[in-house]
Amino acid sequence: MKKMLIMCLFAIFFVGCASGFKSFYNPWFNENYFPQEAYLKEGEEPVLMKTSDLDAKYREVTSRWYWCIGYSGFNGPNYSENAVYRSIANFSKEVKAKVVIWSKSYTDTRNGVFSSPQTHYHSYVDAYGMGHTYTTTSYSTYSYSIDRYDYSAYFFIPIPEKYRMQYAPGFTVANLSQKDRDTYKQNVGCKIITVFENSVAYYANVFHGDIITKINGRKIYTTADFVDIRNASNIGDTWKMTIIRNGKPYKISLRFGL
Repeated sequence: MKKMLIMCLFAIFFVGCASGFKSFYNPWFNENYFPQEAYLKEGEEPVLMKTSDLDAKYREVTSRWYWCIGYSGFNGPNYSENAVYRSIANFSKEVKAKVVIWSKSYTDTRNGVFSSPQTHYHSYVDAYGMGHTYTTTSYSTYSYSIDRYDYSAYFFIPIPEKYRMQYAPGFTVANLSQKDRDTYKQNVGCKIITVFENSVAYYANVFHGDIITKINGRKIYTTADFVDIRNASNIGDTWKMTIIRNGKPYKISLRFGL
């Protein structure tokens, strides 16, 4: 009886695992923003990978030529891995993601007490021989201790080869955040986010976290400067880049292309 009451408490206080990933899903793009050929097909099964380091796994997956289409995360009790896998797999089919990475990390333990009502039925016969019934209610108090966990998942689809040239010479960039400025002591430039495997940039030893400050002598203040140069480049052009890595400037030369 006590076990059943505690299970009911889960349902009251925590989001259900079966609906958590769906309820808290945040799509990064409109549905079918990417080409249909990239999405999971009917009858296909998604690849699910559990990780203890989401950031590192995210970079690993995207570097293998994948787009991330959305994120989901919520806090709940200690669900079994099988339950989590089923939940993610089912939802992945809804959003047509081919690869999902997910993590589970302990956050805290919730302790407390709750009261459960119990109804008691009574009957008696009065002085005139008439039967009567009535009810009373009593309360039992129980204590509980529930471990809580953060569940997170990123959803991916592959980048078809014919769409990869837009990422030449093989990496993506972003503007520096305030955290980046504080960490790298660098106010201008654009930060390399993903380096795609087997690309020109990959073999030129460009790395995640490098900050581009110049390309062919032109100063790079934001991603807009980088995009201007990329759009004006032709296959085979030479890029001479100045980057900041671990606080030190480096020169990298590469051929524009993939």
